[in-house]
Amino acid sequence: MTPWSPPISAILYGSLLLALAFGFLFFGGASRLRQLFQPPSSANPPTLQIPLPPFLCGISVISMTAYFYPPLLPGTAIVVAFSLLTLSRQKPISFWGLHRPTPIQDLTLALRTILTLFLPILFLLLLSSGLFLLLGLPLEPQPAMARFLEARDTKTLLPFLTYALIIAPIWEEVFFRGTLFPWLAHRLPISQAQWLSALAFGAVHLHTPTLIPLTFFGVALAGIFRTTQSLIPSILVHSLFNANTCILILLARPPIP
Repeated sequence: MTPWSPPISAILYGSLLLALAFGFLFFGGASRLRQLFQPPSSANPPTLQIPLPPFLCGISVISMTAYFYPPLLPGTAIVVAFSLLTLSRQKPISFWGLHRPTPIQDLTLALRTILTLFLPILFLLLLSSGLFLLLGLPLEPQPAMARFLEARDTKTLLPFLTYALIIAPIWEEVFFRGTLFPWLAHRLPISQAQWLSALAFGAVHLHTPTLIPLTFFGVALAGIFRTTQSLIPSILVHSLFNANTCILILLARPPIP
């Protein structure tokens, strides 16, 4: 049997991505990471003054939806987030910065940020995977990712890509960065609020090998919302991150025997 080797397209895309990532990380990216991960003492993040009982009620509704009927999870999370912000007398569109008319600036920021984050996230993914192998633990892809690896027709690929590139970035940013992080920031130091909201984001994916890199990614996304006062850049970064993952998989996955 002929051994499988990555296609030329995958090698070229990966080489270009690594070159750009090195460039952005080592020429200005380090200061950007410090800005996202080390909030200054003078930082003034968005905060939500929501009492504990209604917030826990909202979390319970989201959890039960995820357990009993996952297809409704995105819509449920957005409705809960809108309800909690309304309860705190905030206007969701303004609080989340969704009225910003700066698409080019936001997209440029998102591209720079995702390229800066690529190498640290890749390092953490390799480190986490290596630890799993060292401990003899099973290293398997997420169930959804496994189905994506096997998909070869548009009917199967299109729903997955729609969810990964549009639906997931929107509802996860609205809830984890736009609601959970501000709620925690009202009660805890900013750095702790970023890390705790990011840990919840990583844990909700129910895939232990990617918990560390996803938590790191979640902290960066919270930092983006904190520094820009808008969810639009974090949604774009989230979508680009998922898109890049899908492109790498589509280019490099081996053919079906």
